[in-house]
Amino acid sequence: MIPASRSIRAGSAGFSLPEVTVALGILGSVLISMAGLFVMAERIVHGGKHSTTALAVARDILEETNGWHFDGLYGTFGLDGSASSYTVDSRTHAYAAGWQAMLDEDLGSAHAEIRLEALDEGGSTPALRDARCIRVSVTVYWSNEQRSRDVSVATVRM
Repeated sequence: MIPASRSIRAGSAGFSLPEVTVALGILGSVLISMAGLFVMAERIVHGGKHSTTALAVARDILEETNGWHFDGLYGTFGLDGSASSYTVDSRTHAYAAGWQAMLDEDLGSAHAEIRLEALDEGGSTPALRDARCIRVSVTVYWSNEQRSRDVSVATVRM
C-alpha cells in the first residue's frame, strides 16, 4: 500500500521538459552576459596597468631631471640654451635612449618627450640660459588596443 503523502506527489514527478528548457535558456543567457563582463573587466585592468606604468616612467624621468643643476636641464641634452624651448624625443636623442629602453621594456611601442620651456614674469620668453624659471614637462605616449594614449607630468625649476 502507498502512503497518502506519496499518492499526492505521484502526479507531479518533477519539472516538465518545457520548464527545464526555459530555465536552461535563462541560465545560459545570464552566463554569457557575465562572461562578456569578465572580458571587459580584463581590458580595463590591462589599460589601467599601462597608464600606471606610463605615469611611473614619466615621474622617474622628471625626478632624474630634478637632480640636475639648473644649467644641466638643457646642457645634459647637449643643447646650448639659446632657444626659449626645446623638445627632446626618447627615440632620437642619445641621452634619452636609456629612458627609451625602459619604455620598450614596460610598454612596448611607447616613447617620451621631454619639453623644456623658459618662463619669465613679464610675459616675454627669454632663452633658456637667460631664464629664471624653466618648466620641465614629460609626456609618455603609447598605444593601447589601437587607441593612442598619453600621460604628462610637469614641474617648474627656479
